[in-house]
Amino acid sequence: MKLSDVEAVRLFDDLFHSELEHLQKASVTVESTTKPPAGNLGNNKNQTPSHVLYDEDYPEVNRTLVSLLAIKWVLHGDYASFTDTQKANKLSKKSFDDLRNFYNRLVKTDEDLHALLVAMAIDDIGKDPNLSKELEKHLGGVQVQAKDHSDLVYQAAKSEEAAKAKLIPSLEMVPPTSRADILGCLHIGSQLNISQAVQGECPPASLQILSTELGKGNAINLRAMLTFLDVAGAAGHVDSRSCIVMTEPVFQAYMSALKAFEEFSNGIIVSPRACYDHIIETRAEGLRKLGFEFPVSANEARALSRLLCMGRVTTIEQANQFKQALDQLAPEAQKNLINGLNVDGIDDGVAILPYYAPGLLADATKDTDKSDKVVIPILSAFFRFLGRVFKGSEPTPGAEGGIIERDLSFVQEKIKSEKFRRRPEILDEVSFTWK
Repeated sequence: MKLSDVEAVRLFDDLFHSELEHLQKASVTVESTTKPPAGNLGNNKNQTPSHVLYDEDYPEVNRTLVSLLAIKWVLHGDYASFTDTQKANKLSKKSFDDLRNFYNRLVKTDEDLHALLVAMAIDDIGKDPNLSKELEKHLGGVQVQAKDHSDLVYQAAKSEEAAKAKLIPSLEMVPPTSRADILGCLHIGSQLNISQAVQGECPPASLQILSTELGKGNAINLRAMLTFLDVAGAAGHVDSRSCIVMTEPVFQAYMSALKAFEEFSNGIIVSPRACYDHIIETRAEGLRKLGFEFPVSANEARALSRLLCMGRVTTIEQANQFKQALDQLAPEAQKNLINGLNVDGIDDGVAILPYYAPGLLADATKDTDKSDKVVIPILSAFFRFLGRVFKGSEPTPGAEGGIIERDLSFVQEKIKSEKFRRRPEILDEVSFTWK
C-alpha cells in the first residue's frame, strides 16, 4: 500500500521521534529565513511536515523530513512530487530516472531501506548542542572533543556506553551488518562532507578517507545516497513542497563528483588532489563552454574555480562578476586568498576549511539587484574577508599537512543586514575569535 505524504511523515515520527526531538533543538545555520516556510500538507494543503506533527515549524526537522520524503518519491518514481516547486534549471525526467536507478541498484532489501532511513534520520542530530552533554553524561563526565556536528554524531553512534543507554534509539533497531554500514557512513561523514567537496569548500586533504577501506563497499554507498538526500532536503526549511535544490546542474555536479570518488577509491584517479581537481575542473569546463575565460595563472584559475563552486555559479554573467571581484582586490588580499585556496593540506602545510562560506555567499547576494554595480562590491568585500580567514596559509612543499576548520557562521547576521548591502566594506571591520 502506498502511503500519502502525511501518512509517511507520521510514520517517520513514530520511527524516529527521539531523533526528531534533537532536530527541534538544533541550532539555526546559515541560509536561514524569517519568512514562513511553504508547505502543501494538512487539511488546507499549506502545512510543512513539522507543522503537521508539532503545530510548529522547526527548520532542521523540515529539512530532514523532506529528505526522508525524497526517498519515498524516488523509490516510487514520483517525479512530479520531487520537482513540483523547482523553477530554473528543473531536474530533467531522465536525470530523475538516473537517480532512481542509482537507489534501486543500492537499495535491494527492506534491510537496506531501513539502514538508509536510520542513517538519514540521525545524520544531523549533532546540531543539537544537548547531544554532546548527554554523551558526556554516559561517558562518566569525560568531555567530548568533536570538531563539528558530524564528528559528534559519529562519536555518539560508536560509543558502547551510549549504545547501552540507547542514546540513539533507532540505531539499536538495526541488525549488526546494517549498524556497521551506518557507523562507516558516519565515519566518512566525520572526515569528509561531500557537499563541501562539490562546493569547493573543503581542501583535498578531506578526500584521503576515500583511499581507505571505508572508501569501498556499503559505507561509501550509504554516504553517497545520504548526500543526494541531504541536498534534496536542503531548502526544506524554506519550501517543503518538493526538492527545490536538486536541480539539473546540481544533480550533474554531484553525479560527476561521486564518479570521481569511486575512481579515486579504486585507484583509477591517483591522488586526493587529482580527484579534487577533477571535480572543480568539471564545473569549470561547463563555464568555459559558455564562453567564460579563466585567468592564465594556474593558481589564480584554481582559486577562482573554487570560489565559483562555493558560489554555485552556473552562468557566464555570474562568473564574470566573480572574476571582476577577485581582480579588484588589493594585491595583499588577493595573494592571501589565492594562496589559501591552493593549499591541499597534504605535505604542503595546513589547509583552512572556511566552514559555511557557500551559504554565506548565497546570503550575501540573495534578494539584491543582480547588476555588476551592486554584486561586485559585495563579492569583493566577501573575498577580502575570506582572504583574512586564509591569511598565513600558503602552499609549502614538504611541510606537515592537516586541516583547520574555521566556522564563519558568526558573520551571518551582519551579512544578512541591510547595512551590509548599503556598505559591504563593514566586513573589513570584523575581528576573528580564533588565534
